[in-house]
Amino acid sequence: MAKEQVNVSFDGRGYPREVEADLNSKAFALFGSGVGKAFLQYLEGISTNNIHPAGTNIETLAHAEGSRWIVAIMKKRSELGRKQND
Repeated sequence: MAKEQVNVSFDGRGYPREVEADLNSKAFALFGSGVGKAFLQYLEGISTNNIHPAGTNIETLAHAEGSRWIVAIMKKRSELGRKQND
């Protein structure tokens, strides 16, 4: 029995090609248009576009960076899903 080929994804995890394509397709279905797209823009506004002042503690900054990373993954997967469907 041959081991399934696993590719390292942009999120740092390894997935078989079919799983990667499925994740991207699902992200596009959720966030590619309408309410999902508007909600993703909202999440981007409260995470990626949020500025923290000087003196913000490291715990708050680490939490904010984690939020930005998750939103960036959702956006990237949605974009890859859109390209798969073209």
